[in-house]
Amino acid sequence: MKFLLLLMCLCLTDDANSQLICSHQPITALAGDDVILQCHLEPPISVSDETVEWTRPDLDPKYIHFHQDGRLMFDHQNPSYYLRTRLFMDGLMKRNVSMKIFKVKVSDTGRYQCALPSLQKEASIQLIVAQSDVIGSDKPVTVTVGDNAILPCHLEPPSDMRTQTVEWKHNVIKPSCMSTRNRKDYLDLQDENFRGRTSVFHEEMIRGNISLKLTNVTELDAGSFTCNVPKLQSQVRRGFINLTVEPEESRNKGGQTDDIG
Repeated sequence: MKFLLLLMCLCLTDDANSQLICSHQPITALAGDDVILQCHLEPPISVSDETVEWTRPDLDPKYIHFHQDGRLMFDHQNPSYYLRTRLFMDGLMKRNVSMKIFKVKVSDTGRYQCALPSLQKEASIQLIVAQSDVIGSDKPVTVTVGDNAILPCHLEPPSDMRTQTVEWKHNVIKPSCMSTRNRKDYLDLQDENFRGRTSVFHEEMIRGNISLKLTNVTELDAGSFTCNVPKLQSQVRRGFINLTVEPEESRNKGGQTDDIG
């Protein structure tokens, strides 16, 4: 009996001394990313049987994730976060009450409150979600017939584009130049004029580089190109690049000199 009382006292002491700690620095993310709002108890105690509340006081309803009896209570959850949040079930046994938000939106920006009501613990954390814009080029790209051209296009600020669909189109030639997603190029709808002559820099897409490489340029390629990310969470989903193609005979003009008699 004395042992049980001592154990209970130790548990109560641990609960009383534990602190709920969230990051003091704002968490920053780009729209479309997954983000983890880090929060934990120190020293660690299991909270697997506790109610865990994540809220945003500025919203109605305010509950982002309401965890009770080992599961998410959907009837408490703000609809805009439906199927977009989770806790780490294994982590609840080891102090971790962090929350993951999938595919964050600019509207997710705000201060989040984490609370353990039965332990009378709470802490807050700030999330800032920015959006990336598609940036083309103000200056035309000029090449000579037969050369290769790189049409620059990128995301600012940089954002991982590997899972996004990226489409390149010519302003006159209606079928697409190319379409790519998940490191795979979809060329079934590609115009015959561009077949076998287009590629993107897949290894650079993680850093937001979605430029197009066009090989063996012809005079028919001249014109305006559009780089489009249709499902990007941004007001600017398209970038524009003008391609100027010079005839082949202009290649050596720069090296010609006039004879002076």
